[in-house]
Amino acid sequence: MKPAFNRLSRRQFLLGAGGTALALPLLPSLLPREARAATEAAASAERYFVHMTTWHGLYQSQFFGPLLDQAATQAQSYGGIAIRGAPLAATTANGMTVISDVLQARSSALSARMLSRMNVINGLDFAVSVGHNRGGTLGGDATNPTIDQVLAASRSFYPTTVLQPAIVRNLVSLSKSGTATVQTESTAESNVKLFDRLFKTSVGGGGTSAPEQVVLVDRVKEHANLVMADPACSSDCKTRLSNYLDLLSDVESKLQTSVTSSFSRPTTDTSAVESGSGFYGQPSSQAQCEQLWNDIIVAAFSAGISRVYVCGPTSYTFGPEPEHAWHGDYAHSLDDPARRAGFNAAVQLQFEGAMLDIANKLDRVTTADGKTLFDKSLIASGFELGSGGNPGHHHNRCIPIISLGDAGGYLKTGQSLDYRDLESFNWSSNPHWYSGLLYTQWMGMVLRAMGVSTADYNTSAYGYPNVRGANGDHADAIWNVAGQDLPWMKA
Repeated sequence: MKPAFNRLSRRQFLLGAGGTALALPLLPSLLPREARAATEAAASAERYFVHMTTWHGLYQSQFFGPLLDQAATQAQSYGGIAIRGAPLAATTANGMTVISDVLQARSSALSARMLSRMNVINGLDFAVSVGHNRGGTLGGDATNPTIDQVLAASRSFYPTTVLQPAIVRNLVSLSKSGTATVQTESTAESNVKLFDRLFKTSVGGGGTSAPEQVVLVDRVKEHANLVMADPACSSDCKTRLSNYLDLLSDVESKLQTSVTSSFSRPTTDTSAVESGSGFYGQPSSQAQCEQLWNDIIVAAFSAGISRVYVCGPTSYTFGPEPEHAWHGDYAHSLDDPARRAGFNAAVQLQFEGAMLDIANKLDRVTTADGKTLFDKSLIASGFELGSGGNPGHHHNRCIPIISLGDAGGYLKTGQSLDYRDLESFNWSSNPHWYSGLLYTQWMGMVLRAMGVSTADYNTSAYGYPNVRGANGDHADAIWNVAGQDLPWMKA
């Protein structure tokens, strides 16, 4: 008998034996005519947020490279300081697209389309000094949750309930606990456990858990074939459903070495890869782990299970040593050209192997309004610490920021934005540390780009969090503009 599905629902679900439920993408042609326009409008309003944290800090010259000396095409006085902006410049040769030593990738990954949807931002400071920063890259502090948790709780971001409001994989997501914050519990320990949690729910007789005996993708295909046979299913919806099935098949093939008549939990997953011999000397294996995670995230976004993902691997660094050794041998040894080159290579691998990987995967998934998931996404990265030089490498100045995507048209992209005050105090030379605008201004703008009402995160006089810091490094004029969108970034 043909499985039942609700033509009026926002998502169609496969309802299988044993309580298994797997969401299918929205198929507008199967909705009644009167519901279709409203459904597509709702899909167009959806936003997706991905954030990747990079540990430690690095030299500006390697991250920004030629952008530091690029001639400005726009300039103004803002917050009492002179700021600059220019189109994002890159060169392409031998199959590589290069912005700087760090910001480079194969041209197939860093394509012209990705460049046009990319911003590189310099000159945003954490409001307080930092040691090792836990929470600042997502706007959190001792009393305010990080923005992933604000999004997860926001009714303006999630008008209807979803299974997993935020998928968390890092140390910098903070959740509210009374008058303080605590580190958010990780959503899952591995990519396979995340897949199990999000896509597979098995309930046996009497409500007890029981092993699922049906391959999930096979079960979805049975239902999908019946749906596609419906004369009301348009060719566009058939293509959308076919692409989604391809995505799930690809995910499952990476979770299992072979697909049999039963779905058993894989014995090899990202946790096993991490614990394998030589893992910390194999940066490519570390990037592979991130790509396996990305597969599950894209599937979850496609199915409407979640729209927020924050990560920052805690056991590896995309370099040849584990975190603690890496900290001393590389992050605190950047004066050594060889160590600096090794650190830069690790950051470049995270940029290409993780951040661009998920951006391109999101760009291959078409949604109900004809846009891709990437079209409605903001993918951002932030460093735990600032960028500069000697003395030391733990400071709050000029956090290097990459953003990909225009958040459904909210952001103007394809820019190099320099908010540094080049007349600011001289903490160091070779290279010089500069001060700039506030990182909280960026966090407030991200929330607005995601469609979050200011009522969901208090008022926004100082961005997010809405607290004026006690330090005197930033003048009143800088604090007074912190609740605004950053210059040149609003489309």
